[in-house]
Amino acid sequence: MTRFFKKKIRDERGSISVEAILMFPLLIWAYMGMYVFFEGLRESNINLKATYTVADVLSRFTDEDVAVTEEYMDGLHAVYNWMSRSVNPVFMRISVVIFHQEEGAPEGVGHHTKYWSYPINGVPELLDEEVATVISPHVPIMADQASAIVVETWSFYEPVMRIGLKETTPIYNIVVTRPRFTDHLIKEGMGDGTGSTHEDGVADDDTGL
Repeated sequence: MTRFFKKKIRDERGSISVEAILMFPLLIWAYMGMYVFFEGLRESNINLKATYTVADVLSRFTDEDVAVTEEYMDGLHAVYNWMSRSVNPVFMRISVVIFHQEEGAPEGVGHHTKYWSYPINGVPELLDEEVATVISPHVPIMADQASAIVVETWSFYEPVMRIGLKETTPIYNIVVTRPRFTDHLIKEGMGDGTGSTHEDGVADDDTGL
């Protein structure tokens, strides 16, 4: 009897099959999780590159007298939509901010103001009071009265399985660049008498600088 029980205790036949049954669902979950998170990272990377492309195009305007039109920016939105290859709607907001150095303060200490902003596909326009909280943290140190072009994009990623991500995970990117060949990127309707009064009360015949 003693030898019989010792033999039964040492008999481990079938343990591999039991372990496989227990671990197989976990292996499938881990594999699908890696796929879902990798696809989300790839989607985010594609959207970021597309945003950089739009910002780079805007920075290459060579003549300050040539204003960027709303039709042109709508076309850039179409380019972004094509480059991102998103099956969901994509959104964009293009803004230009100007840095104002505080008198007597160290270099780079001051505040940004909105020069103009153009929302595309239903995104709300950038408000003056939002510049300090939404835009300024992403803008590097600038010279006094220097301007920066800010391109914000929104997209959504739908994972094939619910593994730690929401049904529609938002992808937000913001890219800041400076005009390469001009001091400021002008929007059509500013200073040429064809637009309306600015939100800050500055008339169209004054750039507000």
